[in-house]
Amino acid sequence: MDGADWLRTQLTAFGCASCGRAYSPGRIQILAQREELFFVDLGCETCGTQAVAVVTVQLDESEAFHAETGELEPARPGTGDTPVTVPPVGTDDVLDMSRFLARFDGDFGALFRGREPDGS
Repeated sequence: MDGADWLRTQLTAFGCASCGRAYSPGRIQILAQREELFFVDLGCETCGTQAVAVVTVQLDESEAFHAETGELEPARPGTGDTPVTVPPVGTDDVLDMSRFLARFDGDFGALFRGREPDGS
C-alpha cells in the first residue's frame, strides 16, 4: 500500500466538520503531494460539504506512516454508516423563503448581525 492509499484509509476515521459523519474512501481525493505534505480534498456524502486539508505524513521510528491531521476531528460515534435524516422542504418552507426574499434588500451584513434587512 503506497502513502496515498494508506492516507486515504486513515482519513476515513475523521468526520465532516459540518455533520460529523465519517468520510468514505471514495470521497477522499489526494490532490497533490510535496514530499511529506499531502493536499487532500474531502467530500461528505451526507451533507455535501467539501473541505481541503493539508496533511503531513512522516515515518516514525518503526518506519510506519504517521499522519499529522491538524484540525480534522475524529468521526462522531454512531455516525459512520447511519445516514443523517433531514426533513424534506415543505410548502411552508417555500412560502417563508418567498416572503423573506420579497423584502430582502441584499444587505448580508445586517442579516448576519441578526437584524431584519428593513432595519427592524
